Amino acid sequence: MISLLLSVVVIGCLLHLLSIGRRERGLPPGPPTVPLLGNIHLLLNFEQMHLKFMEWSRQYGEVFSIKIGSTTMVVLSSPTAIKEIVDKNSWAANSRPVNYLAGLAAGGYHILFAADTPLLRNLRKAIARFFSPANTLRRVSIQAAESTQLLHELMTQPEDFANSIQRYTHSIAMITSYGQRVSSLTSPKMQGFYQTLHRFLHILLPGVYPPLDLVPALKYLPERWAPWLAACRRSKSETAAFHLEHSSAAAGRAEKHGDDIPAEGESFMSSVSKMRLSQEEYDAYSYTGFSLVEAGSDTSAAFLLSLVLILAVYPERQERARREIEAVVGAARLPELADFKHLPFVEALVKEVIRIRPAFPMGIPHFTTEEIRYKNYVVPKDATVVLNTYSVFHNPDISEEPEVFRPERFMLSEHGTRPGMHTGFRDNFLFGAGRRICPGQSVAQATMQLTTMRLLWAFSFSAAVDLKTGRAIGRELDFYDHEFVVMPHAFECVIQLRSCEQRDVVAQASNDARSLLRQYEH
Repeated sequence: MISLLLSVVVIGCLLHLLSIGRRERGLPPGPPTVPLLGNIHLLLNFEQMHLKFMEWSRQYGEVFSIKIGSTTMVVLSSPTAIKEIVDKNSWAANSRPVNYLAGLAAGGYHILFAADTPLLRNLRKAIARFFSPANTLRRVSIQAAESTQLLHELMTQPEDFANSIQRYTHSIAMITSYGQRVSSLTSPKMQGFYQTLHRFLHILLPGVYPPLDLVPALKYLPERWAPWLAACRRSKSETAAFHLEHSSAAAGRAEKHGDDIPAEGESFMSSVSKMRLSQEEYDAYSYTGFSLVEAGSDTSAAFLLSLVLILAVYPERQERARREIEAVVGAARLPELADFKHLPFVEALVKEVIRIRPAFPMGIPHFTTEEIRYKNYVVPKDATVVLNTYSVFHNPDISEEPEVFRPERFMLSEHGTRPGMHTGFRDNFLFGAGRRICPGQSVAQATMQLTTMRLLWAFSFSAAVDLKTGRAIGRELDFYDHEFVVMPHAFECVIQLRSCEQRDVVAQASNDARSLLRQYEH
């Protein structure tokens, strides 16, 4: 009898083990699984995962599933699927999957990776109020002033364009978050911030460290066999020091100047200092200041570096955009944000740069807290949901010749789709979906629009060259790294002022802007 019971137990355990990794009934289709592993063995080339997901989306459809051991990932590869599953069910798909390393490295307060909690919901509401469209418009004067400094740096030091772009986007993010400007390309604090940021993002790259969320036993390894512990501890210490220094300074300025701070000059952290918060709330809000600087610095820089590269590689598109700006603006003044709505080709060019090389090709994963049904499929509770942005933007059924840089597609249809298509598309897939959509998207869009106009108005870009090989960069635009935020590898190009008249306008505008920017230099 005992031997029979043991046999039943053993068989039951074996059957359970063999069921791990198997696709459950009702899940969307996907690549074949193997026992225990599921599809893990197919996900070894993490650098090209967005291309693998695009291949699977064409094979299995707009929604497919991946089994990672006993867990489930559902990948959404159409605008309609994203809208129906994440936007319309945002209450059930607004959390984030557990990320053990992000929790160690960020103390659990990073707004991009933190799970949905009452504290986080209150924090998102505060951020949404701060970044409302009305508040964004009040801060355009700061973006405009900083952009004149970018133009001046490119005019005087064109060979240092990558550092100038990073200083520019970082400075706008620092003013917005902490009320502190970054004025120098060689600022030690700016260099330290980017080093801290890249160390943090490197920790999160799949494949750098073992998948601790999938193999929890690895969390208990001694530190000498767990190098991620020291890396996370260093990252947490560096980010804590950064936001403590700058949030304390922002609070001090708010206390000193009080209501004298103009609306356009109030930073997120100075507004936080006026709230009645518990220590836990203040810790979360303070860390968010770093998260906002991180998001505003790297993603905007990625777009602008892609823009410069593409303008240099596609001179005919550059020339068409320049002629359109010249017809509306002339040469005697800088373009203003209000000019953008009169420049349909420039608007199309901005959208096409975002489409062809999105900074987040697979977005930030969502996590379901309830079951969601879509068509005949089930998206189960506790599933990771991936917004397969790259595949959406590169689907030949949606966009004709998607690998070709062609801004004109956005002049033929609002979303660059094949004319007559109804796909449920919207402009801002770059910024996520549902309740976790980026709250700072209006600031980012204003930065992209204003800077694109001014760069095209002031300069010509040509001869993009790979710094490592010395070869010209071709139109296939495969010249990109695969870090957490995707941007071009280091390159050089020729940047020239278009005329002496524009040189004088830039010099005068830069000089006029300094009095405004000086308020944020402490």
